[in-house]
Amino acid sequence: MIDMILTTLQTVAGYLVPFLTLTIVIVFIHEMGHFLTARYFGVTVEAFSIGFGPELVHWHDRYNTRWRIALIPLGGYVKFVGDADASSKPDPDMVVDSGAVTLNSRPLSERAWIVAAGPLANFLLTIFLLAGTAYVVGTSHLVPRIETVLLDQPADKAGMKPGDVIISLENKSVMDFAEVQAIITSSAGRSLTMVVDRGGREIELVVTPSSVQRPGLLSAFPTGRIGITVLPKAENFNKVEYGPIEAIGYGIKQTYAMAIANIQGIGTLLVGSGSINDVAGPVTIAEISKKTADAGISSFVMWVAGISLAIGVVNLLPIPILDGGHLLFYAIEGLLKRPLQPATVSFCYRIGMFVVLCLMGLGLFSDGLRWGRILNIF
Repeated sequence: MIDMILTTLQTVAGYLVPFLTLTIVIVFIHEMGHFLTARYFGVTVEAFSIGFGPELVHWHDRYNTRWRIALIPLGGYVKFVGDADASSKPDPDMVVDSGAVTLNSRPLSERAWIVAAGPLANFLLTIFLLAGTAYVVGTSHLVPRIETVLLDQPADKAGMKPGDVIISLENKSVMDFAEVQAIITSSAGRSLTMVVDRGGREIELVVTPSSVQRPGLLSAFPTGRIGITVLPKAENFNKVEYGPIEAIGYGIKQTYAMAIANIQGIGTLLVGSGSINDVAGPVTIAEISKKTADAGISSFVMWVAGISLAIGVVNLLPIPILDGGHLLFYAIEGLLKRPLQPATVSFCYRIGMFVVLCLMGLGLFSDGLRWGRILNIF
């Protein structure tokens, strides 16, 4: 009985520890971006919270900011003096102590920087983690070595052969098949100049990706295909080592590429051509956190970098209560030369809360479907 209990606790800890590590690190960095920028501009911070719900522990710093760790670790917040709640909605009826500085009293540009600092901190964390991993252990790339060429497809017509290694596209060197895919899929119907290594000889080819219609509203934006396959075999992977400067460049480049991929993924969901399987709730994130942690520290660090980037992108969506919603309000204020009416802001916040709760519900529903299939319930 004791052995069974210990085994169960060990299993739970195997999921919980990586998930909490990921969550706390990302939330802390995000909120610290808001916090430090607010302090820089002199805004009074009432509370810095990791998690929501009942408070587990708290302390006060010399500025009387209440630092708290709460029971539910699925997020966090920085609460400024004069805020109605943790979403930083201003409370026009709140009496502020003498000497305290509210967020709403600062110039528009300062408020925008304070709000944007959270997602920017997530992006910087992603760059730091990717660059650090590249510098310490290097990166592994799938060499674009062609395994098969489909008959009568653009690659075949261009003269590509099995065994060719694509070394450049449109005068841009490529070392990973993902780079080749990104260029080809975005170039439907456009002729591309390609250089391949064929047995030590460099051969220049011109290939025109065919136009493949995508489902749903994205049918207006076809994707490109040339008809080749590349297999992820051990001999097709190449390890690349980086110096400090090269590693930073790699981190910035990969962060940008991941941000674009996240935006495209959100777009496919909005227009109805995506899949609910692409949405991950807390259960799925915990499961993948365990798997990546089991695979090694570098795999886990890369996973943290990816989630940090996703959190930054999602928070920039123009949904009230999210950072992007605040920035949208500030943009409108800049155009109108006056802030929105409190009643309008309050109404928008209620809509934003509903949208966010729906997104959270979608993540939990996706988790339920995924685990239901695993357990053969559905």
